[in-house]
Amino acid sequence: MSDAAAAENDSMSLFSHITELRYRLIWSLVTVAVFFCFVFFFSDKVINFLKQPLLTSLPNTTTELHFTGPLDVFLASIKVSFLTAVVCACPIWLYHFWKFIEPALLKNERKFILPFILISILLFLLGLAFCYWIILPITLNFLVNLGLEVGTPMITINDYLSLITIMIFGFGLIFEFPLILILLAFLDIVSAESLSSKRRYVCIGVLVVAAVLTPPDPLSQIGMAIPLYLMYELSIFIIRLLKKSKVT
Repeated sequence: MSDAAAAENDSMSLFSHITELRYRLIWSLVTVAVFFCFVFFFSDKVINFLKQPLLTSLPNTTTELHFTGPLDVFLASIKVSFLTAVVCACPIWLYHFWKFIEPALLKNERKFILPFILISILLFLLGLAFCYWIILPITLNFLVNLGLEVGTPMITINDYLSLITIMIFGFGLIFEFPLILILLAFLDIVSAESLSSKRRYVCIGVLVVAAVLTPPDPLSQIGMAIPLYLMYELSIFIIRLLKKSKVT
């Protein structure tokens, strides 16, 4: 094949990848938009659900969130609707993510795509649940009690939703960590040996990620760092098992 023909082939391949990416992004965004329109009418119920961890941490004299401007509740409803829409649409956008990755895998590795899709959905939802029911109450309890030593809490709805959005999505995404490493192993970018040799750097990286994605309190940072590191070790174990199964 001539250089010109090869260049044309590469160009067509790149164009097809871009077209595929656009197709999957559009479908993912459309799904999120549909869920957003539906959830917006029930956003007050979602807000009431999301604020429960905070209310249990506040003193009895403070039983509600506050807003400081006429648009605050409306903007909070938009934020909550978008957050909920992304969560509800996770089976769709995770499906399209893995289907976009599928052509990069070898033929015998593509049989893992369906398990990857199902496990990634499960892990994402597990990360959200772990954050909401375990980490968030511990974090809020610590921060509110720390604040009560110097003043009276008056937490606005926008401040609280900003915090919970970062934390919930942060935990949802870090729970995808093992699958990403396994995918990189399939692509021969990493190996169990290379991951094992970088444990000390990973420990530092895990602490940095936890510090960025959580409030500046030690409890929530440890609550994110420990599961993240355990999932790193689990990834190494699974990659070794898959390598052995290939050999046999």
